[in-house]
Amino acid sequence: MTLPTDERSPIIAQRVGPTGEPAAPSAPATRAGRLRWLAGSGWPPAALLVLATTALLSFYGVGVGTTAAFAAYIVVCVVLPGALVWRAATPAGRWFGADVAAGAAVGYAGEVAVYIVGRWLDVPFLVLAWPVGVIGTFLAVPRLRRYFRGAPDARRTPVWYSWCLAATVAATVLWSVKFFRWYGLTWPGYANVDTDSPFHLALIGEAKHHMPMQVPWLAGEPLYYHWFVYAEMAATSWVTGIEPQVLLLRLAVLPMLGAFVVLVAPLAMRLFGAWWTGIAAPFVTLFVLAPDPYAWPLPTFHITNAFGPVDDGSVLRLTVWTGPTQTFGALLFVPVVLVLVDLLRRQATGVAAWVLFGLMVAAVAGAKATYLPLLVAALLLVIAGRAVAARQLHRPATGAVGIALGIGLCAQVVLFGGTAQGGLYVGALKNLNLAGITGTGVLAGPGLWRPLLVLAVTAWCWICVWAGISGLVRRRQVLEPAVLLLIGLGVAGAGAMLLLAQQGDSQRFFFEAARPYLSVAAVGGLAAVLRPGAPARLRVPMLLGAVCAGAVVVRLTRSLDRTTMPATWNTSGPTHLVAELLWPYLALAGCAAVAIVALAFFRRSVPLLRGTSHALVIALLAGFGVAATVQNYTRLGADGARQGWRGDALRQRPADPMVPGPIITEGTREAGRWLRGHSDPDDLIATNAHCLPARYPTCVNLHFAIAAYTERRVLVEGWGFTHRAHQVAKERGTWMGFVPYWDPEKLTANDAVFRAPDVAGAALLRSRYRVRWLFVDETGPVPNMPGDVAEFRFRSGRTAVYELVEPASDR
Repeated sequence: MTLPTDERSPIIAQRVGPTGEPAAPSAPATRAGRLRWLAGSGWPPAALLVLATTALLSFYGVGVGTTAAFAAYIVVCVVLPGALVWRAATPAGRWFGADVAAGAAVGYAGEVAVYIVGRWLDVPFLVLAWPVGVIGTFLAVPRLRRYFRGAPDARRTPVWYSWCLAATVAATVLWSVKFFRWYGLTWPGYANVDTDSPFHLALIGEAKHHMPMQVPWLAGEPLYYHWFVYAEMAATSWVTGIEPQVLLLRLAVLPMLGAFVVLVAPLAMRLFGAWWTGIAAPFVTLFVLAPDPYAWPLPTFHITNAFGPVDDGSVLRLTVWTGPTQTFGALLFVPVVLVLVDLLRRQATGVAAWVLFGLMVAAVAGAKATYLPLLVAALLLVIAGRAVAARQLHRPATGAVGIALGIGLCAQVVLFGGTAQGGLYVGALKNLNLAGITGTGVLAGPGLWRPLLVLAVTAWCWICVWAGISGLVRRRQVLEPAVLLLIGLGVAGAGAMLLLAQQGDSQRFFFEAARPYLSVAAVGGLAAVLRPGAPARLRVPMLLGAVCAGAVVVRLTRSLDRTTMPATWNTSGPTHLVAELLWPYLALAGCAAVAIVALAFFRRSVPLLRGTSHALVIALLAGFGVAATVQNYTRLGADGARQGWRGDALRQRPADPMVPGPIITEGTREAGRWLRGHSDPDDLIATNAHCLPARYPTCVNLHFAIAAYTERRVLVEGWGFTHRAHQVAKERGTWMGFVPYWDPEKLTANDAVFRAPDVAGAALLRSRYRVRWLFVDETGPVPNMPGDVAEFRFRSGRTAVYELVEPASDR
């Protein structure tokens, strides 16, 4: 069942071809015509976006030459071969922008697969066999050459669409400034980071030099993690020569994020036909957040990371950069859904589509573990829904779930060692502790009503964001297989977030993974309830006006709210506290109810409202959430104006909840790079730095910076973020970052050479543990290293590098 296209339910009407998709205009014949064609194409907004992004990166320390080298690699070695494979495996008639974005996803998957083989064979530059092989094959085989050109029936994007989509991508680039300001490339900017960034950087270094990978900050510890994004950055670093730090903190995420935004658009258009859905879908995905009607500020952690008062799976959080595995997985998963939509609708029946589906599912399995469980759950819902509605087995969905289960089981054994990834466990409603309103203490007490209260507020916020799904229900279109897939992904993501828990609160990534597909479904519902009536030139301002009205209502509610957070200690009791928490949301619900009643009354006498009233309610509720996005961007501008825009100059970053001030010792990057340049990738390092400068009296074991900047394995640096640490934490009932190291003999031998260095201790490190280098953090007691124990080699800031002296008997 295909939902109404622009011809039948337009907001902006387009001429359509015989397939129901907008038809491509004929090519211009004259030079003047070609210039007009170029001006009306998507190239001007794309070029402007690239220039602006290059200027922004230059402002934040990335030279134009570096950006150009990176862009050339992505275009030639990732996008071009990926786009050729995508065009050959999927139905023709798509538009160029979709081919480019999907090509990026497919290209990344191919690049990672070839790099893994090349790194395992100790030939990292073998990764270039991917673009050379694909492009060469498509050039050599005559029937494949046509894929270098767009299909004859490929759609040409309207001018307004190109500019709107470019503006949406530009907004995500602008949002990245929030990250760039705080994460500098030089001292002290690179030290004022969270613990995740050194963690990611260490794994990139490991992927550059070893395959299979281990935990580099704890040599010999197996790595059970979704690590494909690190292989991608390692491959890019090898070919371009760009430092992993620059890739991680500036470059690598930008094309992933941009391609993800662009790919959400064709998914909506493929499902619902109209061009405008291709703009509305990424807009809802990115910018319609949970309403935040409170005037009092959320806790610093939530403001810093752009969390709202309740968890809405927002994509534009700081985690889009601090969690590159999620960003990479989000991009790779959209082509999986795109191909699956064609398979479920039987628009793609060839072997090529199934092979592409399987390969992309495999790539997703290694990119982010959250996606395959969601995919399996959604496909099972499709099978069940079609069995009930049509009383027959849906064969494409059955085949797809079989492929996903098979690949998922293989990934569980090969990548995750049969373990529960990251200490995931059943913990109903644990994620509610992420909500900003928990700072009020409303959950700190007995009674089931407390979490249920927060859950009710969360559910209301979700209704505001995805109210459009009601349109699919009203038009009885929820049982269409592709729509069931979207709904299944959303339900599975929300259910996993609410029913599962993890010590780092990573269960919220399930909901973040599902958010784009709930948003596409909501846009489809909006398209379903727009019926012939008001002309397009009136519908657009009406719907935009409703969105603005919702934002204004939230603004007015904030003006009436208290400016200090209500809490158990500044209110007269639980009843008063609950009232303070609920009344702003009840005010929004009341305004929505008044709007519904008014529209129902006037639609009989105002023809303009016929076929539009339901859509206006959806737009009003979405406006409640748009107000939160406006607030986030306003806060970004205000913070930049007040504190400065350059990360290295920033001195007033809100303190990390765990760590006050810098977490990386001055000189670590310089000493690490010196050691990288003067050692073998298989050399082992010992260090005296194990704990972060934390606020707690016990050791916080999340020290990864030495492994990150040396790109070498460390005997014992930190031991957090390992499978064993999660196990110990679960056994002790404590946080993973607090657990002590479980091998005291190794730790004692490691630390003895720094506390009381002697020949015997050095010989033990060399002979038993194969250590060659010592990396000394001099912020603590500085060891007096005798010349017969270790030879001084390099110093920078408050770090020093020594090389253990080889015993005379071994020379």
